[in-house]
Amino acid sequence: MSWPELEGTYVVGDPTAPIAVCVLTSSGMMAPLAAAPGVAIAGEVQTANLGLERIVLNVVANPAIRFLLICGRESRLFRPAQSLAALLENGVDKAGLVRGAHGYEPVLRSVHGETVARFRAQVELVDWTGELDVAEVRRQVESLARRRPPAMPPGEDGQPAQAPAFAPIAPGGRREPLRYDPKGYFVISLDRPAAQIVVRHHLPDHTPAHEMRGRSGSSILLGLVRERLVSQLSHAGYLGAELAKAEVALRLGLRYAQDRPLRSDAAEGEVPPAEGAAATPRMMAALDAEHLAHARIGSSVQVVLQVDAVPKRGSLDCVLLEPVEAGSGPRSFQATGTRVQTQWNAATRVAMGGADDLTGGALLRVQGELRQPGLVIAEAIAVLTAVASVVATG
Repeated sequence: MSWPELEGTYVVGDPTAPIAVCVLTSSGMMAPLAAAPGVAIAGEVQTANLGLERIVLNVVANPAIRFLLICGRESRLFRPAQSLAALLENGVDKAGLVRGAHGYEPVLRSVHGETVARFRAQVELVDWTGELDVAEVRRQVESLARRRPPAMPPGEDGQPAQAPAFAPIAPGGRREPLRYDPKGYFVISLDRPAAQIVVRHHLPDHTPAHEMRGRSGSSILLGLVRERLVSQLSHAGYLGAELAKAEVALRLGLRYAQDRPLRSDAAEGEVPPAEGAAATPRMMAALDAEHLAHARIGSSVQVVLQVDAVPKRGSLDCVLLEPVEAGSGPRSFQATGTRVQTQWNAATRVAMGGADDLTGGALLRVQGELRQPGLVIAEAIAVLTAVASVVATG
């Protein structure tokens, strides 16, 4: 059974069970009530319009559901519990407005009147609005389940309720160059010691103008709009996306650079996984010469190398590097006498640079399969040339 038909904030229990539970705004009640025998689904609702639409369509799509039990804390503004009760009691008018509902905009624009009529005929309302005791609600669920009502007979047309239809449009477009915005441009950075996003505004002639700091990307964007510092919709959209990235980086400890993807531990040369692939375990350290010599053929290895020569595209002749034990810092390496050939191709992921950076003298952190002694087939490469160095020893 492919159900529920619409996405939402809910937990599915037994789809063949007769009870749907609406916990209103008390989302913590969903999981324990969904696990109760007799419950098909337990979900929250925040609004008296789109929220009610999803309840109606998902319930009608499952004829086994015959009870709608409401519990949890009501929203004082939207009042979805009162609106649900009014919907079941009075239905909707020709415009989709729920008769007798007191919530904010209690209107069902995307649900046909026939579907509303079937919903009203299908379920019996059990209104326990305000009840927050899960044990008490479970006892009521058990009482309802013992009644064992039959599934709702199919409608006259025998067709399931249809979800709202949206016209598809393609993403993408052309953003006007920021120099065209007469209000100027913005440079976004993070002040980690202060745990703040920093936005500096420059006039079109590059003169420093304003600075705004905060922890929320949305509040910063609203502040920029309030101060009338943005005059283009495309510019505002760009700023919204960048500020969201900056907030995520601040909260999760990721590295943020404007107009670049978020990175994790990039300065240390950790290679990000490909989309959909498992992340490389952080505990996997680069091998020194001794451990590389004893590594099993076919195993996954990680090594730090300096490119000595590029005999052909996709092949790198390298020298194995090991960290310097003391002296020049955590990103300093020393060359060993071990030579390693690395092969890469178009499927190899390259971080902190690109294929053009895989040249003589480059410092690389390579993860891949040890195909034979001294040969690594690279799955991922991080270019360390800008953040590490090779020092002379002895």
